[in-house]
Amino acid sequence: LGTLFSFDRVIDQLEATFPEDLPSQKQARIFYYAWLWAGIRDYFGTSHAGRYNSLLSILRATLTRARLVQDMEAPTNEEIDQIMAAFDDLLPMATALECFELLRENNWDIWILTNGSYSSTETLLKKHGLDTFVGDNILSCDDLKISKPHPKVYSEFMRSAVHKTKRIENFYLIAAHAWDLAGAKNVSVRTVYLTTEEKVYSADAYDGTYPDIQSDSLIKCVKAMIELENTKRRFL
Repeated sequence: LGTLFSFDRVIDQLEATFPEDLPSQKQARIFYYAWLWAGIRDYFGTSHAGRYNSLLSILRATLTRARLVQDMEAPTNEEIDQIMAAFDDLLPMATALECFELLRENNWDIWILTNGSYSSTETLLKKHGLDTFVGDNILSCDDLKISKPHPKVYSEFMRSAVHKTKRIENFYLIAAHAWDLAGAKNVSVRTVYLTTEEKVYSADAYDGTYPDIQSDSLIKCVKAMIELENTKRRFL
């Protein structure tokens, strides 16, 4: 979510549902990310506290707070349902299909490591014809009952991939969040930062370390990833 699939449908729904408070796409986008990023904090909190809740359930629970702290009226249950339904209608990033085709041409295995549920991720992939590239290579934090960036999430992904393919190879993670990549780098996954959401990688927050690749589009990330693997074959 946010890397392979865009949140624009949710942002559009926020603007349509709350036109007086969010009269423009820009204001709706600013509100959305304030809600999302605060919700991710609570998502991490429930996971670390031992009572894991899914990210979407956290976002549903915190939409009222997100509006109240910005001096907006609390949403009705119907309005909350309208906003949350938009998560079932996300569109893939513009170059998603091109990326998957390029990875397949270069004999890469594609996995989805997601904070979303297995079923909702599978449904979105099928809806947009991307499921044939992925198959059942989907690992959900909901199934592990622990959120990224806990190292268990990435190590379980690597274990699952090796068990399935019977091969030990380099692993790469493309993500739009620095905290996600920092967790992956801790278990020697090569990291690819998509700057569309956070804009800049705050390296000083992560001991001055940077991702292996950074770019402002998914297709550029994939091309750079393939080039790096072709020129730097050794394992990390």
